Amino acid sequence: MSKPKAKSIICAMCSRALDTLTDESGVGYVHPAHVNADHDPAPVEAPDGWRGQCDFCLADNPVAVLPANDFRVPHASTHHSRGDWAACGMCAILIETGRWERLVKRAVRKTADVHRVPVNVAMVVITTGLYEALRENICGPLRRLDEKAGTDG
Repeated sequence: MSKPKAKSIICAMCSRALDTLTDESGVGYVHPAHVNADHDPAPVEAPDGWRGQCDFCLADNPVAVLPANDFRVPHASTHHSRGDWAACGMCAILIETGRWERLVKRAVRKTADVHRVPVNVAMVVITTGLYEALRENICGPLRRLDEKAGTDG
């Protein structure tokens, strides 16, 4: 019998997915680096049907989910990836066609745009390592979401 998948943890204030942080004091939650939050995280389980953002390029309204086991984020040993990853249409196509290098470039460029910083080698190295860890933990095929299942987010 397989264990049930943990639900995503989101912020009750802004509905954005939160990163899981583990340190000597236990488990906590923080806003991801790309979220310019003006408030402390208020962690709650995501409601059924919650979609959030594309976990790759940060686009709103993802259209697919990539099933994944939980794993430790390679470049941040106190951070963990929890559960499935959401993908927008373009990122889903890149995943389905195995174009992970192109996916890294897309994600890095979009993240740099959000932060209004130039792309640098460190961003590419960190993102490549993260996606390598994700690929090792994929536990099923990319699944398209029913258009009616989503929520604002």
